[in-house]
Amino acid sequence: MRYALYLTPRRDDPLTAAAEAWLGRSAFTGATGDAQAPIAAHAATPARYGFHGTMRAPFRLAEGRTEADLLAHFAVFAATTPPLEVRLAVRPLARFLALMAVDHEPVAAAEKKGVLHFEPLRAPLTEAERSRRNPGALDSRLRELLDTYGYPYVLERFVFHMTLTGSVDPAGLEAVEAAATAHFGALLDTPRTLVHAIFREDEPNGPFSIIATQDDLDT
Repeated sequence: MRYALYLTPRRDDPLTAAAEAWLGRSAFTGATGDAQAPIAAHAATPARYGFHGTMRAPFRLAEGRTEADLLAHFAVFAATTPPLEVRLAVRPLARFLALMAVDHEPVAAAEKKGVLHFEPLRAPLTEAERSRRNPGALDSRLRELLDTYGYPYVLERFVFHMTLTGSVDPAGLEAVEAAATAHFGALLDTPRTLVHAIFREDEPNGPFSIIATQDDLDT
């Protein structure tokens, strides 16, 4: 079982409905359907993770730690880290497409806080988990971050993104980008409210689902 700290639009935000339709899956309810993303978008992988922006990448709980401990830590974090107002734009990132923050700095500050806050609950990487990150292909700083925090793309190497596709053939990237821009359209004209949430993966390679958002803690 793994957990992650992600950012998500609120359940009733039109952006959530648009993203769930694009991916063909809801992380809030687990409901699935036909993805509206083009076949070339290879949306199955981002659908498994649910629509989100990573703040603390998936991790196993350290020995002796429980889900109740995690949720207690989350309550403290959520009470002191307000939702973020983020203007998003469809942009390519490597060979996939994502919604990316126009103003990265406020999200980066919250990410740093989340990485440090939840680190005491994280189990160390196994050798197999570390190997899957292909450390030989990382530069020295990324390897240092991987070994310190269990994930290389954190702190100053963090790039906030809300993944919309799997790896897309470069020849088809422009067409998929046009489809994504048309699909999300006017929803990106104004900043969206993104809330912190805990996602859980119940079994290896299974879907991630939301088990708590900071809105839940306000009710």
